[in-house]
Amino acid sequence: MTTDLSLTYEVVTRPPSGKERVHRYASDEPLVPGELLRLVGRFWLLETVEPAGAGSPGRAIGKPARYRLRLRHPDGREEIGAFRRFRSGSPRLGHGFTTLERGRPISWEIVDEQLVRDDQGEPFLDLVAERDYAEAEGELPDHELEHALAAQLDDGLPAGAEATIVQAAEQGLNIELVALEPGEAPDWEEARRYIDALIFEEIEDDLFEQCGVDPDDDPRETWLETVQERLRTDLQCFRDDVEGDHDEIEEWDFRGGRILASVGTYEDEFDPDAGHGWMCRLADSGALGIAGFERVRKYELEPEA
Repeated sequence: MTTDLSLTYEVVTRPPSGKERVHRYASDEPLVPGELLRLVGRFWLLETVEPAGAGSPGRAIGKPARYRLRLRHPDGREEIGAFRRFRSGSPRLGHGFTTLERGRPISWEIVDEQLVRDDQGEPFLDLVAERDYAEAEGELPDHELEHALAAQLDDGLPAGAEATIVQAAEQGLNIELVALEPGEAPDWEEARRYIDALIFEEIEDDLFEQCGVDPDDDPRETWLETVQERLRTDLQCFRDDVEGDHDEIEEWDFRGGRILASVGTYEDEFDPDAGHGWMCRLADSGALGIAGFERVRKYELEPEA
């Protein structure tokens, strides 16, 4: 006979529709504020936790998970990056990465993470990185993370990019970055075919709602068509903008390639008219990847040989 010693929680999340979602979650260890959970296709950051009692579940409030990287230099100077959505592969405590300083790679490690709040009172993970000097031993970690763009200006990154990142950070907005490799052009038609070929099982619950599905009221048989139609429109809007006046999507040439960025809020991810929504939905669905865009986890791209 086995005994289930896991703790049960009700994790409450709230999409922009305002409808409260309650998710049952079992954990071997007590949940604590600042913990990350992946539910219905999105990472959530636990803001508050009421412990589970004898025979009764605990209750936790989850907010869309995001983080901000803080580089703490040996002289005490700090560089603070913009807010990023948390996803698989995002940095955590102990993570190593490199940046460029005067054209040379230098090594860092995340030494602290804290649950803090922005000026609007919304929670995020503040990740503090310090120099670990691994480059002196010839053991540089992979280029995986972004850092403050100012450190890259002397290496050729346009000043307009710095202004975008700084403004996003000051306003507490999230930034989404994708890139095209040098010499590459977007394959829009392949992305369109990918959207047309999507099947229900490939779509995360969160993406359904991002694309306008109301799981409580809309007939289930209409969900796939709703998502595909939204993504087709997003793709066309995104293409028109990047090939036109860049009213919603910013773009910079960098080391022979292209970096594209959108800035917005969690609510914008669900907005059919917001460029940040177009980019987030297309990235989350995989359509941008099929078109040839790569999500950027760093502000520096690999230097050309």
